[in-house]
Amino acid sequence: MLRVFLEFVKIGFIAFGGGWSIIGIIKDAVLSNNWLTPEQFKEILSISQMTPGPVMLNTATYVGLKMYGITGAILNSIAVLVAPITFTTLFFIVRDRLPKEFITALKFGVIFLISLTFISLLTNISSFYQILISIVAFLLFTKTKIDPIYVIFISGIIGFFLF
Repeated sequence: MLRVFLEFVKIGFIAFGGGWSIIGIIKDAVLSNNWLTPEQFKEILSISQMTPGPVMLNTATYVGLKMYGITGAILNSIAVLVAPITFTTLFFIVRDRLPKEFITALKFGVIFLISLTFISLLTNISSFYQILISIVAFLLFTKTKIDPIYVIFISGIIGFFLF
């Protein structure tokens, strides 16, 4: 349990730009240590996306829950929060002394990490229906004013019956 906790502390410290920029790293850590199967990780990621809260925190919580029950969920939640709390505190102390180039560099790093996560998730699509649901959901998100929770919920229901 300590090994999983420390891994998620480490992940928390390298998580710049929000949860989607770090999901690929969480996936790699979880799968390379054989803590979950790829299918279990996809399920956890889907649930994390549908539940309220940051996707990185939700994913870490669900991984902990799946592995060690409620104690694991609490510990993993704390693990990924240690770094953001530390960085936020330090950032507000030194923010006026940071060069603008540093902030710009962080933005490009975040874009790169999100792109890698997107590509990683694309490799898990295994059927025409998954591609179709993804495209329709994307179009509904970007071209309509439908609340995203409805799109996610309906996609989940369709996925439940198709897969």
